[in-house]
Amino acid sequence: MTLIKVAALRPKVNHGHALEQLDTAIFRVGDIRGRVPDQIDVEVAFAVGRILGRWYSEAKIGVGRDTRVSSSALAEALMAGFMTSGCETFDLGFCPTEIVAFGVGIERIDLGVMVTASHNPEPDNGFKVFKAQGGQESIAHLLDRLRDALLENVMGQGALSPKSPIALSLIDEFVERIARPLDLDWTKGTLALNGLNGTASLVAIPLAARLNLDVRWMTGEDVGLPMAGPDPLKPMLAAQMSAFVRTSRAGVGVAWDGDADRCVFFDEAGALMPNAYVMAMMADHFLKDAENPCVVYDPKLVLSIQKSVSRHGGHGVRVATGSAHMRAAMHQTGAVYGGESSAHHYFGSLGGIDSGMLAWITMLQIIESSDQTLSQLAKSYRHEVAVLPELSLQVDHPEAMIHDLDQALLKGEGCLEVKGKKETFGVETHRAYRLASGVRFSLNPSTTEAVMRFNFESDGDPQHLLEQSDDILQLLLRHTGSYQNSTPVLALA
Repeated sequence: MTLIKVAALRPKVNHGHALEQLDTAIFRVGDIRGRVPDQIDVEVAFAVGRILGRWYSEAKIGVGRDTRVSSSALAEALMAGFMTSGCETFDLGFCPTEIVAFGVGIERIDLGVMVTASHNPEPDNGFKVFKAQGGQESIAHLLDRLRDALLENVMGQGALSPKSPIALSLIDEFVERIARPLDLDWTKGTLALNGLNGTASLVAIPLAARLNLDVRWMTGEDVGLPMAGPDPLKPMLAAQMSAFVRTSRAGVGVAWDGDADRCVFFDEAGALMPNAYVMAMMADHFLKDAENPCVVYDPKLVLSIQKSVSRHGGHGVRVATGSAHMRAAMHQTGAVYGGESSAHHYFGSLGGIDSGMLAWITMLQIIESSDQTLSQLAKSYRHEVAVLPELSLQVDHPEAMIHDLDQALLKGEGCLEVKGKKETFGVETHRAYRLASGVRFSLNPSTTEAVMRFNFESDGDPQHLLEQSDDILQLLLRHTGSYQNSTPVLALA
């Protein structure tokens, strides 16, 4: 059984043809991502496979794909490039991104590439690359080398390989890896699930069957991903899921993005659970009996997970946003859990990879063991820390905005908690301010879109959070004049 509906685009690739031009903007912090066919096409995919194949000629290569219209064609061209370079190449088929990472982690493959643009809307697509942790070269450096090699057009012509990729499905093995150690007897009713027509159902269906879970899927008649992009945090998609949870009378709602590595939760009333609280719940769960009580987390929203760390006398490590940074930190620290405010969850038991599937099952364990509903469980976390939904804005002049923020917020007892060195916008744009009232305000450049992310939280009076965040918002809006059509409304999450 499958719930995904896929349309395919299969243009012919002129194998070995030198790239006429390359838009280097497709190379991001931890992956390759751009518009198809303007920035990424089958020629780019073949060239990527050909060059990586030369560098990893003795390696076993695995290629997975999501359900985008262009994914099959790009995956086929990518694999052709690998095979032309002599690599033993495995076709992992349609699968969540975590299946590719899992294949590398259990050494079934040495290098994995997932064809996906994650939560971005079509026609975007791209490549996420996975290699064994502990090597001398980071993913960021590997992508830099790949970009330079593509610009030099060092492909040559070469003879096409007569071989075909070897079909390899790792989904059953992955399901068993998650399910085998669990002692889960779910008693809180039906589960409402939504994969946004991405790859989540390919693992969630057999996993639910393996654990005897009663699930109901939100499905539609459309082929392909949502027009706005397969991002479950998009307000329209979140509202649809909220309604589905209520009409299903579900105990919990779960939604994933297009490649299923982001996982968000809805309580029994259909309310979206802020990921700051989800991260703190996960941290409490894993730190409770951990031999190495260490967790890692990104700098956007930190107050709630920091309180969980303190509760258990653990150690928290703040890490730059992005899956490559998080996976490296999980490996280096031996952390039991890692969380990103964007709803990525990383697990030491899976070798430090992020998994939307294990996040789902772990949350069921947390709720079941608490003998509470998700909304009841969240009350204590809400009492400790108040948060607002993340705000995403395009900024005209980031350096001028930061100057104004410093002038306004660093008076009196306000302090600059984090002064980052990301150069996405050409200035030091990763910052966090801590105000005397308990309010913490952070800004970070997105690693996947041309926007900045703004987050507000407080372990003080929630009313002060609303008042001060509104003052900050008015300042921010002065720097978004050419982009902002309406004024965002701030409310507690």
